[in-house]
Amino acid sequence: IGDADAVGEDSPLPAVLADSYAAYAVGDASLTDSLKAMYALDYDEAERLSEAFRMRNPDNPYGELFLAGQLWWRSATENLTADDDERLAQRFDRHSRAAVSKAKRLFKAPKPRVRAEAYFVAGMSLGVRGQWRLTNNQFFKAYLDGKKAMKYLKKCVEIDPEFHDAYLGLGIFDYQAAVLPGVLRLGALLLARGDRARGLERIQRAIDKGQFANRQAASFLLTIYQTTEKDPAKAVALTRRMRKDFPEAVYYHGVEGAMTAANGDMPASLASWTAAYNALAGDPVALRKKFWGVVCGSWGSECVSEGRLVAAEAWTTWALATPNPAAAPGW
Repeated sequence: IGDADAVGEDSPLPAVLADSYAAYAVGDASLTDSLKAMYALDYDEAERLSEAFRMRNPDNPYGELFLAGQLWWRSATENLTADDDERLAQRFDRHSRAAVSKAKRLFKAPKPRVRAEAYFVAGMSLGVRGQWRLTNNQFFKAYLDGKKAMKYLKKCVEIDPEFHDAYLGLGIFDYQAAVLPGVLRLGALLLARGDRARGLERIQRAIDKGQFANRQAASFLLTIYQTTEKDPAKAVALTRRMRKDFPEAVYYHGVEGAMTAANGDMPASLASWTAAYNALAGDPVALRKKFWGVVCGSWGSECVSEGRLVAAEAWTTWALATPNPAAAPGW
């Protein structure tokens, strides 16, 4: 993907300015349904619904940010790089660029709320591009995107200290600068000294008080609990919180199955994996398409590490020996 921060600020303001662009996004049913589709791992439907919002609201930068975030989440969940799916990478590049461009034209809006939203969208769009670059081993460019993202997010909370959504991006940088290993950490350290506890606190703040990014913040924190923090008890609690919002999301059945097993609750793990299997068993095509996301979604490439495979073998041996009348045929 190319550079995103080249154009936009000199573009004229839209002919009609909204009082709040975030309010349109938060109140739109198609974006809520799009999240439901995403966590059901129905990526085509999720993208279609988000695109419908974008087309209805062409001046709203949140539509572009939403699409870019979904495409990044899909690539992370399915462990895809740009080499694996070039078309997905191109769509991500297009929408994340457009989010920055549409946001920057609002930097000079007369209303402080609109300016704060604009800096938030620009910062988060560049931040998610930085995450994309990290997973594609573009470490220096990840640093450059991250540097600009931090600048914009800090400007957002300078304009509006109560803009809680911005603390998701600020918290991610705080956390990653403190805990990422080796060369991954180097770029983050150039942006911030790193503070693990403050990073987690800021992400939690976005979950509890955020308007637009609270669910995305919860998803990111869940991945942290699974991977770097290795805290299955907190991961289980957060997964169950997310399942209240997305009860049909097969992705969260899989996460709960993995985390309850890691937490030593084998019966609960069996129930969660059974629910995931039952949701997909009637559609072999869906089962094949969604298998990796359900089983390995939050682990990425670590899913097939030796330790994970040993644990999976032990769980499978136990599950095969355990009566499971609730499972659909084929279990």
